[in-house]
Amino acid sequence: MRAFMIVTLLLVAITMALSLAHALELPGKLRLKEATYKSVQAIYYPGFTIGGFAEIGGIIALA
Repeated sequence: MRAFMIVTLLLVAITMALSLAHALELPGKLRLKEATYKSVQAIYYPGFTIGGFAEIGGIIALA
């Protein structure tokens, strides 16, 4: 049971960290020109897909 709680905590922490990363990047992204912003934004999709699985796992673990 303790291991399950630790896994749940880790999944939720990963999800929260990715959300915080988006919030912290926003001021820098707002200074970019539109074309640069679009090219930079596309870089994040592969990495944040992993975070989506962590979010789903955290929701299932908490249910």
